[in-house]
Amino acid sequence: MRTWIAGSLALGLICSTVQVNAFEKQETIRPATLMKAKEVPAFSKQADSALTGRFDSDGLAVWYFDAKDFVAKGTHFEFELDYNTYGTMFASKADAEAGRVYNRYYQITDDTLYFPLSWSGRQYLVLEGYPGDRYSVPAYVSRYEPIEESMTAAVKAVKPALLVQTRPGAMRAQSFGASKVESLASELRIERLVYDSYADAEAAKKKFERSNSVAFAEFDAPIQAFGVDAYQKHQWSLQNTGQKKGLKGADIGFVAMQKRIKGKKLSATKVAVLDSGINPSYADFAGKVRMDLGYDFINGDKTAWDDNGHGSHVAGVIAAGGNNTYGMTGINPMTTLIPIKVLDESGAGSVSGLVKGIQHATKQGARIINMSLGGSSSSKSIESALAAAVKKNIIIVAASGNEGRGTVAYPARSKYVLSVGATGRKDTKASFSNYGTGLDLVAPGVSIPSYLADGELLYGSGTSMATPHVAGVASLMISLKPSLKASSVESILKKSAKDLGKKGYDTSYGAGRLNADNAVKLIP
Repeated sequence: MRTWIAGSLALGLICSTVQVNAFEKQETIRPATLMKAKEVPAFSKQADSALTGRFDSDGLAVWYFDAKDFVAKGTHFEFELDYNTYGTMFASKADAEAGRVYNRYYQITDDTLYFPLSWSGRQYLVLEGYPGDRYSVPAYVSRYEPIEESMTAAVKAVKPALLVQTRPGAMRAQSFGASKVESLASELRIERLVYDSYADAEAAKKKFERSNSVAFAEFDAPIQAFGVDAYQKHQWSLQNTGQKKGLKGADIGFVAMQKRIKGKKLSATKVAVLDSGINPSYADFAGKVRMDLGYDFINGDKTAWDDNGHGSHVAGVIAAGGNNTYGMTGINPMTTLIPIKVLDESGAGSVSGLVKGIQHATKQGARIINMSLGGSSSSKSIESALAAAVKKNIIIVAASGNEGRGTVAYPARSKYVLSVGATGRKDTKASFSNYGTGLDLVAPGVSIPSYLADGELLYGSGTSMATPHVAGVASLMISLKPSLKASSVESILKKSAKDLGKKGYDTSYGAGRLNADNAVKLIP
């Protein structure tokens, strides 16, 4: 789970997460070599499934395949190499030409490559051996369950900084020794001031708090990472048949909801995912991820690529394509995902980055903001950004936290946010899920399969996984009726939820467990 930072606002990915460096830069493959690539055949018999030939004068043999041609047969390709043959995978032609080697595949034995069939486009296998030698590499399509891993991220040391909001009409003339001053959110009159030491920052904070021109001054505290589809049978949150000792029917009513909306017109709905970014290369995300609308506030880049995995996992729950034989099924097929990266490869970020992310989502016309992150201390800077977003008719959904405490995390407990706790397969509150005053809803959040940053699927547990279920249903409601106001969507979600625990609202389950079918039924 997460590491908390004592004495500061520590926002984090609200789940156990895996840090993935899926691509490693190595020697590039010449275009002329790729042109000689042979197609991996669609093997009719397992016994005949071998790639055979001779290595060229450079000791290379290149094969290509399209994942779409094999994904109906399984979830992964396996290539059995030997001590005379070395294999390298590339997820696309562009990666091969740029030398971006896919290095996440597992070795089931010392010599077997194991590669997920979740990618769109064409993939390449480069075999290396002695020039002129013959080779024979058995190849199989296999089916595997989502993986189970966890990793606690480390927080990077950064220079202390203050976030200072000037009162309307007032001019802030002093920086009190700041080494750097930048405008964080001009519309909100917030600036970020960097200091060389915490002592300098603390002294400046006290001076700002005595100034009549300053509304508030607070530390920029760190945030930290709190067809039938191949894996659909593992998505108990969509259809709980009692699999793996679950309670039949303890799901969000997805199947009944699909029947109810069949044939109805759905409009595209923008959902901003404030997280570690999104990998747009999966077939399940085709046409859904608007990288041009997103932004990377960690690296100052227009491309919000996911180098941690958490953001892609959240995005899959909301919007992965359904019935296409690929990995999983998302809740709303008409979601337009806006990837906004506010967490780095280790899952760490800052309050200032989150403020920028909320503002960016607002400017890009998002109807829903998903924040599967949270912490203990409140932030006036974030409150200002949230208030501005709500004025634009945006629904903001955030995770309640994972400490099993009777206090809802922040920003989930903000009055501007719909807070979400987690339930398990038996429709009871997950032991890790925070509860208390301000909890609005609960949703499935235990062993939820979805994508990482590298094409693999992982069972993720946490209120991080519950939150996108609510965001997905909310986006579906707006897709059905774009004129719905945010306040109406929130009201319907609470009214339609299945009452759990004590009758009526309670601080363990809020208004109850998310029910997509009931919510759709109540749309006026």
